[in-house]
Amino acid sequence: MPRPERPVDPGEGPAQRFAVALRELRQSAGNPTYRVLAKRAHYSATALAQAAAGDRLPTLAVAVAYARACDGDPDEWTARWRSAVAELDAATPPTTGASDPVGDRPPYLGLAAYGPDDADLFCGRDRLVADLTDRLARHRFVAVVGPSGSGKSSLLRAGLLPAWRANEELRTVVITPGAHPVRELADNPVAGTDGLLIVDQFEEVFSLCADESERETFIRALLAVAGEAGGRTRVVIGLRADFYAHCTRVPELVAALQDAQLLVGPMTPEELSVAVTEPAARTGLMVEKTLVATIIAEAASRPAVLPFVSHALWETWRRRRGAGLFLAGYEAAGGLDGALAQSADRVFGELDEEHRLAVRRILLRLTALGDGTEDTRRRVARAELGDDAVTAYVLERLAAARLVTIGEETVEIAHEALIRGWPTLRDWLAADRESLRAHRRLTGAATDWATHGGDDAFLYRGSLLAGWADRDTEALNGTERDFLAASLARQTREHARRRRRMRVTIGSLVAGLVTVSLLAVLAVVQTVAANAQRDLAVADSLAARSRAALATQPDLANLLALAGLGHSVTAQTVASAQAALSVPMHVARPLIGHSGAVTAAAYSPDGGTVATGGDDGTIRLWTAGPTAALTQGSAVTAIAFTRDGRLLATGGVDGTVRLWDATTHRPLGTLTARAAVDTVAFHPDGTTIATGHADGAVRLWDTRTGLSRPVPVGHDGPVNAVTFDRTGLILATGGDDNTARLWNTATRHTTVLSGHTGEVFAVALSPDGTTLVTGSADGTARIWDVTTHESRASLVGHTRVVRAVAFGADGRTVVTGSWDGTARIWDTITHQPLATLTGHTDEVLAVGTSPDGTTVVTGSRDGTARTWDTRTSSSVATLGGHTGYVDAVAFSPDGRTVATGSRDGTVRLWDTAQQGQLAVLDARAGFVFTVAFSPDGTTLATGHKDGRIRLWDTGTRRRKATLTGHTDGVASVAFSPDGQLLASASTDGTARLWDLATRRASAVLTGHTGWVDAVDFSPDGSTASTASTDGTVRLWDSDAGSSIVTLAPGTGHLNAVAFSPDGRTLAIAPADGTALLWDIAARRVASVLTGHTAEVNAVAFSPDGRTVATSSRDGTTRLWDRDRGRTIVGLTGHVGWVTAVAFSPDGRTLATTSWDHTARLTPTPDTWPAELCRRAGRNLTDDEWAYHVGSEPYRRLCPELPSGQGADPTAPASTYPDLRPRSVSR
Repeated sequence: MPRPERPVDPGEGPAQRFAVALRELRQSAGNPTYRVLAKRAHYSATALAQAAAGDRLPTLAVAVAYARACDGDPDEWTARWRSAVAELDAATPPTTGASDPVGDRPPYLGLAAYGPDDADLFCGRDRLVADLTDRLARHRFVAVVGPSGSGKSSLLRAGLLPAWRANEELRTVVITPGAHPVRELADNPVAGTDGLLIVDQFEEVFSLCADESERETFIRALLAVAGEAGGRTRVVIGLRADFYAHCTRVPELVAALQDAQLLVGPMTPEELSVAVTEPAARTGLMVEKTLVATIIAEAASRPAVLPFVSHALWETWRRRRGAGLFLAGYEAAGGLDGALAQSADRVFGELDEEHRLAVRRILLRLTALGDGTEDTRRRVARAELGDDAVTAYVLERLAAARLVTIGEETVEIAHEALIRGWPTLRDWLAADRESLRAHRRLTGAATDWATHGGDDAFLYRGSLLAGWADRDTEALNGTERDFLAASLARQTREHARRRRRMRVTIGSLVAGLVTVSLLAVLAVVQTVAANAQRDLAVADSLAARSRAALATQPDLANLLALAGLGHSVTAQTVASAQAALSVPMHVARPLIGHSGAVTAAAYSPDGGTVATGGDDGTIRLWTAGPTAALTQGSAVTAIAFTRDGRLLATGGVDGTVRLWDATTHRPLGTLTARAAVDTVAFHPDGTTIATGHADGAVRLWDTRTGLSRPVPVGHDGPVNAVTFDRTGLILATGGDDNTARLWNTATRHTTVLSGHTGEVFAVALSPDGTTLVTGSADGTARIWDVTTHESRASLVGHTRVVRAVAFGADGRTVVTGSWDGTARIWDTITHQPLATLTGHTDEVLAVGTSPDGTTVVTGSRDGTARTWDTRTSSSVATLGGHTGYVDAVAFSPDGRTVATGSRDGTVRLWDTAQQGQLAVLDARAGFVFTVAFSPDGTTLATGHKDGRIRLWDTGTRRRKATLTGHTDGVASVAFSPDGQLLASASTDGTARLWDLATRRASAVLTGHTGWVDAVDFSPDGSTASTASTDGTVRLWDSDAGSSIVTLAPGTGHLNAVAFSPDGRTLAIAPADGTALLWDIAARRVASVLTGHTAEVNAVAFSPDGRTVATSSRDGTTRLWDRDRGRTIVGLTGHVGWVTAVAFSPDGRTLATTSWDHTARLTPTPDTWPAELCRRAGRNLTDDEWAYHVGSEPYRRLCPELPSGQGADPTAPASTYPDLRPRSVSR
């Protein structure tokens, strides 16, 4: 009989009132047991009972699941939960000082900097404070320099200020420069007084102040204050170390820094001990010694770690027991490296989709992107974020979690540690940095416009305004939208004035007929326009939702990006698709065949077979060939292979264990028990099977005789998991009694492992047998030492029951599967999560790892199994390794290799399939400007700054010849189609044709009066083209070496030239930011490709000739429809000039290089829909479709895959969207 619940007094507070309300709801539903509720809610009975216990407020997810299980309204209970949260936040007492009762005042401030009022809690830096005070006594200007997170702000505010005030009755001023440092200084005068001016976060002078003259004025003013004759004012600046080089650009500042700087390094172990224990002691708390030792071990000598320490300790304080802080609370908080991310994940996870989008929008606004430095926080006016209720609520939640700081008029991220320490925010920032930079520029322009009363002189026009036609406007605030609208209106008025004309009057004889016709046409046009506008709105909404899901649900992000493209090919949907393809993720292959939940999964020992079992009573064996299906006769609960892979055992709810020949799939026998079989495991010798049962029994079966004997393990309730170690000496078990147990098969002694607060559903032993991992209904996995029987760590991150666990092949990783729909990969040494596998749309019930450690299999209640690549991959590959500008790229003829040339003096060869480096060719000849493969792929030609061309054998990767003759750098090389000639272009003003048989120049092409920057052969090899800084393109007879014609587009110097595959068109890159398509026969410009905002460096045609690629100094690459002369897509990702571009031979991949020292491989747009589907590995569920897409009838976005969970299995399939429309919308 279940125990009665402990009475709860609703008058104690919001959490207790909420618990009473949950109990009343359960009572009205007929008072079902918590085990019954657990089946309905898909949360453990323990979690649901705790939700109504009144000890604390449950998470939103648990509360809503509880309500649903009792037929409650989810929306109503979501509102109730949020009301309770608000009450709790309002009831939290403010920090009032050391006189507060024990534990009421947090001894640690989390991410916030310590201020003068916190001086009593600022401990461990006495030596540094004394050193700084001493330097100020000797110098009137001192710079405190250290990495972000080293404690500079706290040193200045809580260390120096109180110490200075104690010694001197002087005026003290603390400022942060912000975007307008001169204004800040003017508002806080200190010159002419005997005072101390502290400029905290001095790096903002470089990161936030865009006006160089204001920056210089501010710096000179500071130095003038510090150098004032007869004055006593002292100036201290706090500077992030990665901005130190910026200071060297200001001569006066360099001089001031010479002898007056204090470097802030990591704390010593002794200082850390004081920093941890002393603040606690001063607030009446004790810190467990093992916790102090753990923090010192994890944090000592690590730079930039103090905010993480402070936040982890603040979260530990929130989990204090009585007057003590303990290691268990620290581990539950996530520890040093996990607490910050866990706090942010918790806040983010408790929000609905609308509020999550607001979190993303707000935090991106609060971040200033670094340019050669780390990203920094950005202080913004409260009004910039908006005054809507959603923004206000999100800010309250972020502030309550101490992730942001809200002032009277401003908001900022509490510390840059959040930018470094929360993977979700890092992913958001990495997704589309160029768009974020454009947004920051827009914010500044819109603010200036508003400040000057909406003066038209401050509006965008021309390319600046056109650039926003291609960008996502979802995250803009009201001022920014008004600014763009005003800019567009001004441009429209100007265009209207230029175009205004009288229209021709319609003849009176046909007026009536024409009027009727026009009305009919107008009605159709209006309908079409309305539908188009609706599609645009849905498309852009899907694009925004895709971006919001990138960090936490990349599979969903890929599907939403595809759905957006299906509605309309806009700049926003194209950008969201590119972002989705760019995010590294663990790609999964779905195994589809079961008609119910997949409850068990395992790899064969050779890794060649994956076995899965399901509620449908079948076992499926997945191999490279056809899939085999075996019948259990009841729902399958467990699967296991023998060590040699010859036998397969499967367990069922009907109490049977079936044995199968794993090769022939022939049934070998059935073992029958009295109760449902929950788990099976083979002894290493293959002759014994261990089973765990719902009646609490553990049995050992002899596979030869079919006889069994009970094992007195001692669980009180169902046994959910069993496994042997590699020797067969230890049998580990897990049960509903919240324990795991180790049974010694020789001594028959049982060791009980306690610590979980919910049922233990899963156990696994490491390959070496020294470590046990357990998964529990309490939402955690635990790692245990098999020898000492102690818990080493709790793996915290899942939000629901951990139902399955498995060790990686090398024992260095653990995989967990949870009812929260995810699997996670953990590092067994650091106990930190390495990856989260998202893609299942319901509970994960089973996990397994491949023998080679490269893949993981999961089974889910959504009816699918998935095999995951343990390595992340991105459809957009970044090839990093060069240490200088990368200027050249070429594909081998078979497309399997890419060559890149760099100013670091090397050529690198890359495997396009594995996206890894194959070789480095070092000519030791300085800059490499150009590379090209011969048509047969056996030779690679490289052109160098020293004027030489080097020929490399691609097989041996050795240099086989050097061609000399040019007297300056070789800018471009190209092989003739038959491979007999090589053309070269040089900054010596000539081009040359080389006979590769004799390796001598067969012709020197002279006539250009400037550098020759580019050369190419026509498809038939009869003609060579060259482009020069003299503004001309010349066509040459490649046999005679004579000039045929000179083309002068009249656009200034030319950077690049390329023949189309049909030989009829030349693509030319002039210096005016356009590209030209030149009709060779007509000798005229056929199209002008406009859209880049800086010079185009390179041009290339796709193999079919339909597409032109251009790369530009504006940091982008564009793909153009050759026939229409319009942009198909613009590609971003590089953070410097994009210097070269090339199509793969099959036209499916585009290679680009950049001054950011990288090359990138990007799928061409025609492949995007299929690639998005491959990465997602599923279709949208019915719920996802309804939530994100709306009322449209459900469609399968990925035609090759079945309908998503809950959707009609016969739903029609969409056709892939065509990304080559007549024009890209907006």
